[in-house]
Formats: sequence, C-alpha cells, structure tokens
Amino acid sequence: MKRNTTTRAKAGAVAGMLLLSGLGVVGTATPAAAANWCNTTLGNFVSGGDHSLAQIPAYNTSFSCITGRGASGSHVKAIQRSLRYCHGRSSVEVDGHFGEITETQLEIVQRALKLDDDGMYGPKTRDKLTWRASDGVCGKLP
Repeated sequence: MKRNTTTRAKAGAVAGMLLLSGLGVVGTATPAAAANWCNTTLGNFVSGGDHSLAQIPAYNTSFSCITGRGASGSHVKAIQRSLRYCHGRSSVEVDGHFGEITETQLEIVQRALKLDDDGMYGPKTRDKLTWRASDGVCGKLP
C-alpha cells in the first residue's frame, strides 16, 4: 500500500536517526543527509551470467545505506541504473539526483518485488533489486 508523503518523510527521518545512532552520532538526519554514508558504491559480484562486477551502494555486512529523495551522488546513479536498465523504468534518468521520478519509479519496482513501496532505498530494497554490472549484464546479489 502506497504511503503518503508525510509518512515517508517521518520514516526517512527515523531511518536517518537510526543510521546515525548506530554510528555513535547524536541527532537526526534526512535521507539526503544520511547519504554521506551511502555515497560509496562498492564493487560486488552479481549472479547475472558470469558473476560480473556491479557498483552497489554500501553493500557489505556492517553498513546499511538508507537514502531517498533529495540525495545525490554515485550511489544514486547506481540505483538509477538498476531501475532504468534492469527493471525497465525508462523514465528514470541516470543523473545522480534522487528526485520525484526516481522515487515514484522505485515505488513501482518495490511493489513488484513485494516490498513496502515507500520510495526509500534501504537494505531490503538493495537485496531484492537486480543490479547492472559493468558489462551491461543485470543480475541479483548472490
């Protein structure tokens, strides 16, 4: 069920607070501010074809990346490449700015993947998305 904008904003602020509290920082942050910890796209193998290397925002065992509208950077480009090239969301431009179109298209993909369609990128969305590798192959995380 689609959440309204106020609910998403509150969820984003809580997510930012949880992310910061886990890092020992006091205070709250919006998804855009929390994106500083997300802005590293790590090369990880995806199970598409020949296990090609893909750039995936903050993917490892000890780091969660929660981001949404207003964020910008290489992590947003990786999310946009996934949406555009692997999930068929051709209206998404790979410009590195998480705006209304990226949010709306992410909500559509989240619904299709049976996730909460909150328009926020977090660990559950990351693990369900199909990622585009450097050779153009789309695959899921192994």
